[in-house]
Amino acid sequence: MKNIIFDVDDTLYNLMEPFEKAHKELMAARTDADCEELFEASRIYSDEAFCMSREGKISEDEEFAYRVQKTYADVGVEVSKEEAKQFEERYRYYQKHIQVPEITKQILDHCKENYRIGILTNGTTKNQGKKLETLGLDHWFNPKTMFISDSIGAAKPDVKAFHTVQKEMKLDPEETWFIGDTFEIDVVGAKNSGWHVIWFNHRNRPMPEGDIVPDVEVTSGQELFEYIKKL
Repeated sequence: MKNIIFDVDDTLYNLMEPFEKAHKELMAARTDADCEELFEASRIYSDEAFCMSREGKISEDEEFAYRVQKTYADVGVEVSKEEAKQFEERYRYYQKHIQVPEITKQILDHCKENYRIGILTNGTTKNQGKKLETLGLDHWFNPKTMFISDSIGAAKPDVKAFHTVQKEMKLDPEETWFIGDTFEIDVVGAKNSGWHVIWFNHRNRPMPEGDIVPDVEVTSGQELFEYIKKL
């Protein structure tokens, strides 16, 4: 039986939605910058802040403020710590209402019936744990196969994160597929770990140059579902 391990953020739900709502509520009047471009920048700074926090350069409480301030500074908008905190509060509020899209529910229903499945996601146990609960992912996944980087002591793209999942679930890498949206984190990490990868590139990002390429690239939930059914 094949194994499929999923990323969570922007793979199993639309990560942009809470950002977009917080932006429209608090920041849209201060900049006419494209919201999706701001969101893409915030993802980069989010990964950067996460790494800085793990290295002890900033605290966990400073991660979100760093992300917001850097994102808006790129378009000439200065955001105070107080404003960044307010943005975080509204973002967290909207994050409490995230949902698994219908096509993703169909994918997970199919995978639960036909494959061994799990989750590998970066973030703190507290924040990611809340997301997993809000999304109701325990309907499809055994809690013992939902791995959060903070809990296992290694984060994607570090191969230690993938190998921890592999060891705990007793996976054969030749029969294991990873599905994620971020090339540098998901594709690079999984390929370096000897897994197969489906790059869920629904935001149509350009593929970085280099030797690492995904086994498959799909750009929509329906396309992803059609490929999974062929595994």
